[in-house]
Amino acid sequence: MEPEVLFLKYAFPCAFIIKQRGEISDFEHQILEDAAINNKVLERKFLEKIFFRAFERIEKLTKELNKDKWDYEVIKEYFTDRHNSIIDEGMYSYAKAPESLKNLCKVHKAEIIQIKDDSLIVKYNKEKLRPVIKSLVKNVKIGDFVTIHYGYAVEKL
Repeated sequence: MEPEVLFLKYAFPCAFIIKQRGEISDFEHQILEDAAINNKVLERKFLEKIFFRAFERIEKLTKELNKDKWDYEVIKEYFTDRHNSIIDEGMYSYAKAPESLKNLCKVHKAEIIQIKDDSLIVKYNKEKLRPVIKSLVKNVKIGDFVTIHYGYAVEKL
């Protein structure tokens, strides 16, 4: 998987919020959604412009790891290991966010326990259950593990 595709899989669930803030158009949101679902590589500058908040944080990580911001491992580490810490520490806009929103914002490893038409029911944090949209993951079955972010399953593990 190309780093642009990996980034968008994890970042796309935030695009709805960015659209609600008026920072992107419906058309741009549709481009992002199509690319995320169909594993299309989008221009890096386009992604960096839309998801500038994530890239501000990724830039800090690149200095620590001495790697490029588009390095696959940097992107993976940011979303799977660092993203939740930023939320837990109440940094940026998370300082004022309610706990329920913070939990949705976090990236979790989850087990698929049920498959419906367009969604999955997943279990994470030992006992929590939640429905997520399955459009970003392909060929999953009950018992598989995925990462979840907002209302989406974003990557099959």
